[in-house]
Amino acid sequence: MGNKIAGIIMLTGTLFLGSCAQQVANTEGKHARVEETMSTLDNVSEINFKNKKNVLLDVRTPEEFAEGHVAGATNIDVKNPNFTEEISKLDTKKNYYIYCKSGVRAKLATEKMQEKGFKNAKNFKDGMSTYKGTVTK
Repeated sequence: MGNKIAGIIMLTGTLFLGSCAQQVANTEGKHARVEETMSTLDNVSEINFKNKKNVLLDVRTPEEFAEGHVAGATNIDVKNPNFTEEISKLDTKKNYYIYCKSGVRAKLATEKMQEKGFKNAKNFKDGMSTYKGTVTK
């Protein structure tokens, strides 16, 4: 009887651990696909924006953009109701590097773009709030 109980405990434990491992793998896969994050916006200079395949996208409001932005950035406000329409005009094959003030709206924009078929949309985990580089007005 002791062997039966030990066997049941081992089987239950194996099934439990196996199901946890499956969930972790699935969760990690989802986050890896959706959360395409880069290091801080301070690393923006490491990307060659002279290459037309690379696009810097500022998803803050037009007012925030006018106060100061990274040189060469294109502004499309993610909170604007026509954001989906605006991104549909973009080339889905290009590489998009997205930022906002703190990273929250950039993450939202990245997710929306990926849902619309953008395979190379990445956001900076931080935004203008920590940026120490040159700002253009």
